[in-house]
Amino acid sequence: MTIQELEKLVQSQKVHQIRCGDHRFIDITIVATEGRFFVRQYKFGKKSWYHAFLANPDGQMKIGDTIIDIDGVKPEDLDEVNPKINKAFRKLLGLIYPAMRLTFDTEKHEASTLELIPKKI
Repeated sequence: MTIQELEKLVQSQKVHQIRCGDHRFIDITIVATEGRFFVRQYKFGKKSWYHAFLANPDGQMKIGDTIIDIDGVKPEDLDEVNPKINKAFRKLLGLIYPAMRLTFDTEKHEASTLELIPKKI
């Protein structure tokens, strides 16, 4: 599978799954932009998937029946890429996304963005 094929696959669905290490898969929305893949934390528990990835970036993302090994890392260019990620969320979620943003601390959620980097594509 190529990055372009994976990007199309991600964009074809609104709900995906991720897991860190040996934990179970959880539902989440992954967005794709310019061949890169991102997730955001919207609930801020101390034992969240976000913290698990920060402690050990090894994980997987699942789209339908396709499972891809990934590293989940905080993007070094977060300030630059956040507007592109916001646009990708709007495109994927449509009218739901602006309504969601009204109920969240935008800066806090944007700061919790992780990039999912496929290991073998």
